[in-house]
Amino acid sequence: MFAKHSKIITITAIATSLSFGALYATAQEKYGIGTSVGPDEIAKYDNDIHIDGTGLPEGSGNVALGREIYEYQCALCHGEKLEGVREMGAQTLHEGRRDIKKLPYATSLFDFIRRAMPLTDPGTLSNDEAYGLTAFLLVETGVINDPNLTLDAESVKAIKMPNRDKFIIDPASRFTAKDLEDK
Repeated sequence: MFAKHSKIITITAIATSLSFGALYATAQEKYGIGTSVGPDEIAKYDNDIHIDGTGLPEGSGNVALGREIYEYQCALCHGEKLEGVREMGAQTLHEGRRDIKKLPYATSLFDFIRRAMPLTDPGTLSNDEAYGLTAFLLVETGVINDPNLTLDAESVKAIKMPNRDKFIIDPASRFTAKDLEDK
């Protein structure tokens, strides 16, 4: 019974996708809006990084590189001392909801930086720059006390964040407690 419904759902999804694609092409042609997305643009965002570090890219970066990138790319919104610039929509990274110490995994911080920052041009930081920014933020917020910290895929996934044991899984998420176990 399930297999029958599964086939119906799959066929419906394919038909919907084809219909949407046809509508989009028509809207693009008719109204001149939108653009086609090529493989390079898709690859920029199609990079899943799991909390256990699966999917972390090659590269490395240190606090010095991160500080330099922060000054040029991040301080405008996040402030010189991570205090946040309200007028730019950024809150402090030291306390409250956006406190880096509250994150359960350093891999999540790296993933967010790499995928969503800088706000004006997300996804444009190199892997080395994202590792450097991650190192800089972990040191500046007091998670790690090493001003010479250098991070790469192995070292990022080995970091045990201060809030990891207090992290609560949202029952509506696709993750389970087994996904969060230290291995």
